Amino acid sequence: VVLLCGGTDKVQRLLIVDDEVVLQCIFTSQQEHLKLCLAAEGFGCRLCCLESTSNCKNVPPDLSVCSFVLAQCLSVRALQEMLANREDQAGQGGGHRTLLYGHAVLLIHSYSRMYLCCLSTSQSSTDKLAFDVGLQDDKTGEACWWTIHPASKQRSEGEKVRVGDDLILVSVSSERYLSGSLIVDAAFQQTLWRVAPICSGSGVAQGYLKGGDTLRLLHGHTDECLTVPSTDQGEELRKVVHYEGGAVSSHARSLWRLEILRVAWSSSHTRWGQPFRLRHVTTGRYLSLTEERGLHLVDRERADVKSTSFCFRPSKEKLECGPKKDTDGMGASEIKYGDSLCYVQHVDSGLWLTYQAIDAKCALLISAELHHTGHMDDGLSLSRSQWEESHTARLIRSTVLLFTGFIRRLDGLSQRANIPSFNLPLGTVALSLQDLIGYFQPPGEGLGHEARQNSVRDLKNRQNLFQEEGVIGLVLDCIDRLHLYSSASHFAAAAGKEAGDDWENILNSFYELLAALIRGNRRNCAQFSGSLDWLVSRLERLEASTGVLEVLHCVLVESPETLNFIREGHIKSIISLLDKHGRNHKVLDVLCSLCVCHGMAVRSNQHLICDNLLPERDLLLQTRLVNQVTSMRPNIFLALGDDSAQYRRWYYEMTVDQVEPFLTAEPTHLRVGWANTEGYNPYLTGGEAWGGNGVGDDLSSYGFDGLYLWSGCVGRRVSSPYHHLLREDDVVSCCIDLVAPCISFRVNGQPVQGMLENFNTDGLLFPVVSFSAGVKVRFLLGGRHGEFRFLPPPGFAPCSEALLPRVKLRLEPCQNFTQEQYLLGPTVLLTPATFTPSPVDISQVVLPVQLEHIRERLAENTHELWVMDKIDLGWTHGAVRDDSKKQDPCLVEFSRLPEQERNHSLQMSQDTLRTLVALGLHIGLPDGRADEGVRYLRLSNKYEMPSGYRPAPVDLSHIILSPAQEAVVELLAENDHNVWARDRIRQGWTYSSHQVTPALK
Repeated sequence: VVLLCGGTDKVQRLLIVDDEVVLQCIFTSQQEHLKLCLAAEGFGCRLCCLESTSNCKNVPPDLSVCSFVLAQCLSVRALQEMLANREDQAGQGGGHRTLLYGHAVLLIHSYSRMYLCCLSTSQSSTDKLAFDVGLQDDKTGEACWWTIHPASKQRSEGEKVRVGDDLILVSVSSERYLSGSLIVDAAFQQTLWRVAPICSGSGVAQGYLKGGDTLRLLHGHTDECLTVPSTDQGEELRKVVHYEGGAVSSHARSLWRLEILRVAWSSSHTRWGQPFRLRHVTTGRYLSLTEERGLHLVDRERADVKSTSFCFRPSKEKLECGPKKDTDGMGASEIKYGDSLCYVQHVDSGLWLTYQAIDAKCALLISAELHHTGHMDDGLSLSRSQWEESHTARLIRSTVLLFTGFIRRLDGLSQRANIPSFNLPLGTVALSLQDLIGYFQPPGEGLGHEARQNSVRDLKNRQNLFQEEGVIGLVLDCIDRLHLYSSASHFAAAAGKEAGDDWENILNSFYELLAALIRGNRRNCAQFSGSLDWLVSRLERLEASTGVLEVLHCVLVESPETLNFIREGHIKSIISLLDKHGRNHKVLDVLCSLCVCHGMAVRSNQHLICDNLLPERDLLLQTRLVNQVTSMRPNIFLALGDDSAQYRRWYYEMTVDQVEPFLTAEPTHLRVGWANTEGYNPYLTGGEAWGGNGVGDDLSSYGFDGLYLWSGCVGRRVSSPYHHLLREDDVVSCCIDLVAPCISFRVNGQPVQGMLENFNTDGLLFPVVSFSAGVKVRFLLGGRHGEFRFLPPPGFAPCSEALLPRVKLRLEPCQNFTQEQYLLGPTVLLTPATFTPSPVDISQVVLPVQLEHIRERLAENTHELWVMDKIDLGWTHGAVRDDSKKQDPCLVEFSRLPEQERNHSLQMSQDTLRTLVALGLHIGLPDGRADEGVRYLRLSNKYEMPSGYRPAPVDLSHIILSPAQEAVVELLAENDHNVWARDRIRQGWTYSSHQVTPALK
């Protein structure tokens, strides 16, 4: 902004092109002495005004609307030649770098990027010879040029303009002075202006912090940033400051403007320890330390220097005794975006900006506070916002302020309050609406591919920022307030005749703004997909039908799922507009969007339109398609029986990859949940007397579609964080508890407030999804069968663990069909789905007396084999069992076993013999002397115990089993496993693909 010339002792500062300046003047009266700055909003009002800087310590001035850039400087002769010969190249290079008295200057408003000009109107001044001064979009003609003249006789024409000089600005087009007393106009009354530089275009160090920047304060190098709650939290809560992570780092509510505590050089480089204010961009409030609430946002009128002054420190140690003295110029660049770690300190109290202890329940929201010491990781990294984003955030603040005030005044009118009609800012609202509509216009056709893509991306970012700050909701509120009046005359009776004349234009402009906010943005359009009745009902009002058609066309084009809600009554209402408006192209555009979706014909709508628009003509298209529903399941089956080895609580997820509307008006079907093998027999066409055609259409299946819990063909509305049917990118978590029993669901990790209980558990339950054409989903069953997106609730196991060993997972339909599409019936389970141990029933078997001797000998031999195996493993006899020393008191003769152990061995032998008898086998001895021919193993001294006992099991080396006997061995082994499994299940154990700790069973 400024050029430094001369030596180090005498430094003269000259104004040059690309400097950013404010124009200051002084208004003196008998009561007050005011310092004022030339300002302009540019949004909703093109006229310039004056911003007071007299009480800047208590009421900070809004310098963002006061700054102008010296864009170009030309001599008057050069300006005339340029305008006469090459007006199309005006402002593109040329001219002088240094401002000279007598030359013409072009001033660009920094905030709106429009040009300061002398307008041809005269609305703000009572002087009939004066003209308005305001902003203009283009720079054609002489209206945007001002000649600079010295106010002091010590300066003369042709000299260089110095900082601090008093100037007189004269409009080239009207030859009137730029005048500012209480209003700004171009009149014959002189006003002395002092040009105060705030930023030097040639002295800015790229990547370094300077005053006036819009930035985000990130906690360290994380994505948590200092912000305020969202708009749905209410105005009082929006004065609370906290750290928040996630998507808020791209929202406008996380933007702050850094304002240095001075006017001149307010956009110079910010230094360590330099006081500044932090202004929240979208609310316009200042970060402050208040006695009542601590760290809080306060309105501009309460933002005094003592409570709102902060500074950046490189650390919390070795602080300077006092702040650095303000110097003219850009100063040294010390704080770099992304690299410098800044600690925020409140200047007056010395407190540090820190955070409260993190609560695990709300880790994304961390309250900010001021503390004497704070935490070691209180450092913040700075992220600068681009001009486009900061400008959009400022527009959001102006829009919210304007529309909120407009709604408040309309409410006063509807309540017959004593509010004069001139309090309705209809002119400002009308111009603001036009500005916003232009701000959201799609890119033109002449752009190249890359430039067009960039423009579309910027447009969507602007739309998203407005939507996230609740502007769409404010627009809808304004529309609803205006629709309380049936006609312009009705509105004029309440607000005045002039207001009545503007009612229709403003109402249509609100609809056009609504269309501009959602055009090309599917996310914004989706919230209107279920509001067709609301939109179509507005078509009955001819005054607003043009704007409603714009909104309806955008919704139909960008949100194809809306076509599922189109009814014949809607189409008749739209067609009726042709009789009222004639062949209006907007009506035809809406009808076209009803007929085609993504290049595919929507036959049902085509039929309805043709039936109502061309009733006497034969139609070519008579196709009636049926959107059939298919049910798919994995081969995972769950049982509730008391003897079942399965776990009781299961979990799986389903992700929605694609949801496209069908060609007809039939709504897309997508439900997920659980079904029972005993009763779930879905039929393709479904309907009465044919059973159900999807999950939840019978009493043996239980489904969820995003809004309703389905069972028995009855949907029960539940409370969900996402108020829409399942759509693309949704993740549904399905939980079943067979102990309760109950079924619950989650959407994108958030629980659904409702569950299904006391359902039929007689058969086998399995995961299932039913869907119609155009839907693509995936099962996530856990582990290598699909990693979960969200953690299962505590105590729930992945469904993949219900698969038995050596069973391959597969997906299968719930019906089988031949090539001729004849229904064969449900698929049959060819392999066991669950394991329920079923040992041989020996409760009624009584052993013959002659087998008592065999029972004892079998028990004794089993004990001898057990002792031999133990000795092989290194165990020895001990008085007490000690696993670490491998000592066991049972390593003795069978006759010396403790009574409990001996009886247990005898019972096991008896059960084995009773099992053989139950299996139909005959057990006996060939003769009474068979026992004498039994041979025993002679083991080495290694097996001898200190007591002299040495095990001698029966020698079986010469025994060869026949195939029939081997089959009996298999049966005994299987029965033994079943007995063991039954006992484990009774102890609370369940099946798992891997062994876990006993505490978990």
